[in-house]
Amino acid sequence: MKDRRGLHPVNQQNWFAPGNQAARKHGAYARYHPPEIVERITPDAPSPKRLESLIQLEEARLHALLQEKAAWAAKAEYGALAHGDYPLTEVRNDHLGTATKRERPDFEGLIDRSMGRISALVAEKERIKATPAYVANTLARILDEAEAAGLSAVDTAERVERAGLAVPFSLQQRVRAELSTYEPPEPEGGMTDDELERLSLEYEEEIEGEVEWLEQRREEVRDMHSKQQSEKHSE
Repeated sequence: MKDRRGLHPVNQQNWFAPGNQAARKHGAYARYHPPEIVERITPDAPSPKRLESLIQLEEARLHALLQEKAAWAAKAEYGALAHGDYPLTEVRNDHLGTATKRERPDFEGLIDRSMGRISALVAEKERIKATPAYVANTLARILDEAEAAGLSAVDTAERVERAGLAVPFSLQQRVRAELSTYEPPEPEGGMTDDELERLSLEYEEEIEGEVEWLEQRREEVRDMHSKQQSEKHSE
């Protein structure tokens, strides 16, 4: 195959062959395409999931920076810093020879930049999650997955709420219709509502019977007491 590198219209600026996928991957052609084409061929377009991964990576870097700062401070406190603990920041060559300059690591600046990147990623993530396109796509995906899994309207609405989205009106209507015809399952090893009501009526009847029996016993006791008193007076 004939090597056509260098024959591209941009000449020496792009040594990839026209149509080379590596060139597309590395963005060699990006500035020569319309914006919509650039968005399609740009790898790893921002998404909340990818931004969450970047946030976790940046948080890990920040944690490593904080640990490195603490270790450096501990060495400085005990006078255990070595030549290599000071990073090389400048090298000068002149007629007198080579001179180097080393300084204390700028932990504060690195930490500030890392925290700034985390804040920017979080803000971008929240912005993307609030866009109508993202909300519509996420809602459609959840509804399709729920339909494929055969979930009820109640379970589908719960999934939508867990995703941080508002339940659409049509799904709310389905949930109301489903709840209106919902019958609680029969308990295993327990009693149903009908059985509890029957036992409650039986208990009330037993209580009423006991009250009547108690009144009868009181009448009998009063009669016996009156009879004994009358016999004493007659004697």
